[in-house]
Amino acid sequence: MSRDTTEAFKERQRAAWNDRGIGWNKRAEEMAEMARRLNEPLLELVGIAQGQRVLDLASGAGEPALTIAEMVGETGHVTATDLAEGMLAGAKRRAADRRTGNIGFEIADAESLPFPDAGFDRVTCRFGLMFFPDKPKALRECLRVLKPGGRAGFMVWGPLADNAVFQINMAAVLEVMGPQDETFLEMPFILGQPGTLVGLLEQVGFAAVEEQVIQARRKAPGDQPFWRTNLDMSFGKLWMEASAAEREAVEAAVVRRLQEYREGDHYRLPVHVRYAAGTKAA
Repeated sequence: MSRDTTEAFKERQRAAWNDRGIGWNKRAEEMAEMARRLNEPLLELVGIAQGQRVLDLASGAGEPALTIAEMVGETGHVTATDLAEGMLAGAKRRAADRRTGNIGFEIADAESLPFPDAGFDRVTCRFGLMFFPDKPKALRECLRVLKPGGRAGFMVWGPLADNAVFQINMAAVLEVMGPQDETFLEMPFILGQPGTLVGLLEQVGFAAVEEQVIQARRKAPGDQPFWRTNLDMSFGKLWMEASAAEREAVEAAVVRRLQEYREGDHYRLPVHVRYAAGTKAA
């Protein structure tokens, strides 16, 4: 990919995530408990502790940056970054609401981080690496800004087929509203195959790479429109500005597709998340 093409692609990404920022900000609090459960394996693999300086990439509406800020305490500090200012707006609001004083915010491209060498004890990235056009370059930047012995950890979605809410919502939107930008719809899942994430970390020089996997069937209520959260966050303005008729038709298509996962008064929906962390050699 040429530089011009890469920069144009990043601008498209920035615009797409700014569109989604409203939905992420709107839904951040109700997603907090799920975020906590998903964060725990990542933060354990990385080894977050009191007093650390932590860089969080693709922070979105604030996770795991806000959780990390609590963990590192007053003697530590978190720098939360994102390519899209519209996404980071939610993180800033939530930090202000909590009066979190040990966190800062930067609009930053993960492939060209505006930070000096060896300035951070830890680097984290939750559901962001999949979207970086040059993933090895971004990972080498993580190595550059880490102190020797520092550790970086990454969380990605498993394959689309193993993440039912995404798969169902995507199919319903495409059925009712026609073709969308498939690039951005497919990107969340491109690192989902076993060994892919670990291989990338080892390729760029991370040592002591570890992997962890969550693959389960999540219980969801059968009498509540829980899928709307994912629609808001995945489709942004497209969904929130859709007509009443379009929204009704999409939701009907969602409910129809959900029936194969019905178990009595609830659904059991597959979810697959992969984690990997590695260390910068001393």
